[in-house]
Amino acid sequence: MSHSSDRVWKEAAPHPLGRLAAIVEHPQKSAPLLAFLALLWLLPGFFSLPPIDRDEARFAQATRQMMESGNLVDIRFQDAPRYKKPIGIYWLQALANGLSGGSPAEPSIWRYRLPSLAAALASLLLTARMGRLLFAPGIGFLAGVILAASPLFGIEARQATTDMVQLALILAATLALLRVYLAETAPAARMPGWGNALLFWSAIGAGLLIKGPVILFFVGLTALALALLERRRRWLLRLYPVPGILLVLALVAPWFIAIMAKSNGDFARQALGHDFLGKVVASQEGHGGLPGYYAATLFLGLWPFALPVGLALFRLARRRDEPPIRFCIAWLLPAWLVLELIPTKLPHYALPLYAGLALLTAYAITQNLASLSSRVPWHRALGWLNLTATILIGLGIAGIGLWLPTVLGQPIDVMAWPYALVIALAMLAGSVMTAYGRPQQGVVCLLVASQLASFMVFGRLLPNLDVLWPSRLVAEAVQAHADCPAPRLASTGYDEPSLVFLLGTETVMTEPAQAAAFLADDPACRFALISEENRADFDAGARKNAIATEILAQFDTFNYSKGAWLRLTLYDAAR
Repeated sequence: MSHSSDRVWKEAAPHPLGRLAAIVEHPQKSAPLLAFLALLWLLPGFFSLPPIDRDEARFAQATRQMMESGNLVDIRFQDAPRYKKPIGIYWLQALANGLSGGSPAEPSIWRYRLPSLAAALASLLLTARMGRLLFAPGIGFLAGVILAASPLFGIEARQATTDMVQLALILAATLALLRVYLAETAPAARMPGWGNALLFWSAIGAGLLIKGPVILFFVGLTALALALLERRRRWLLRLYPVPGILLVLALVAPWFIAIMAKSNGDFARQALGHDFLGKVVASQEGHGGLPGYYAATLFLGLWPFALPVGLALFRLARRRDEPPIRFCIAWLLPAWLVLELIPTKLPHYALPLYAGLALLTAYAITQNLASLSSRVPWHRALGWLNLTATILIGLGIAGIGLWLPTVLGQPIDVMAWPYALVIALAMLAGSVMTAYGRPQQGVVCLLVASQLASFMVFGRLLPNLDVLWPSRLVAEAVQAHADCPAPRLASTGYDEPSLVFLLGTETVMTEPAQAAAFLADDPACRFALISEENRADFDAGARKNAIATEILAQFDTFNYSKGAWLRLTLYDAAR
């Protein structure tokens, strides 16, 4: 594991960059710098984006009900059990709410996102640490910045779901595995002891409580692949599997036994049978895709850094006998192939592999491995395809502030034009420099393009496109017209979970006639939200219940969960 790339940077760098290189090499000083840089990508939109349907709103609402009821074992969304994922993420979100001064009565979604943000920062530091061990401090630091800049990582860091916490735990276990592997392949290295094994098995146990067996899939495949590549497996005993498994059981078994008793076994049937194994054998909820899905979505998920790692792919493959490259191959390739074969596909399923890709990307950049130059014609053809895809996606991202409001019939932000111009120019310059053998200069331009895009999309564009957030519009209108401290809503034709989160657990999803009866039960403190196709039935129900209604507001919105336009009308009883 050579540190020559870091020495080259320091020797060639001007004085200020030399000081920066010294900070990057220092394990304690580099961590806060990496966290600070990462927050430049991760904070825009973190506080201002409304709850996102559907998964985030469901997780947050289930946590809210846990805080309301005080039941730390069962998981429910309104009156229905929610047995898709284990309890861990709900505990973390409830803890984050308490530590940040929140309460069930205050639906501030950012409080529920805090575990994801903390896990995102931990994931970046773990990635940098692995890069430091595998390659060099500068490569680890750059890998952390690249991962922070990737769109898929940024999307998951802004959502109150399991995926970012699960990533941090997978990386913690992978780091422990890496330490044992490096000690085995470098005889002079000191074999890690019980503390490393404690990290490994604690991460496994916590991962099982966050997202079930997913952590076993990623970490187990990596360990198996390394054992096969090295043709020896006794080194894995340095993880002390017997006491480790006992520790995992001690962490997981108490809650698992409690929820199985509470649910009469339904948790295992739904979480393991339907949610986990069901996705392995068949496409669920319309989330299918052909093999190659994750390779195709990588261009957007890792944008714009699929370019340098793609251009360097064949040169990296020629270095597969080097232990650091071999470890990354064992980490990435088996899991990637299996994911491509599983029928149910979503981009974030491959998120645990993005840290390994970021490490290889940073290594390729510092070693000048990324370029279009190749003597093999089809290598060059794939390189040009990569460059073209990166530029086209980049132009789409640069112009999203122009074309997305136009498609949705909304006004264009006056700042969208300068953002589009600067992002496009930085992306083009970085892509061309990378493709023509100047990746260390190109990566600076690509990072500038990525950071500006993150601020523009998450910080300015999406939070201000009201048409995308029907639940926020409705909740604001209800609060503006309510004359009581706890107004209640019945909704017909619009049943997204974000509406329940913003307006409370008592929100009712019902039929038009029942919505009219709901108004009649308490005219002073109840509202009805009716979609356009249900208005006639609602009016008939109101006449039947002898209640006069008043239209308070109408909303023409786009339901992105269904990909459909929706007109909603808010009623109360006429006064």
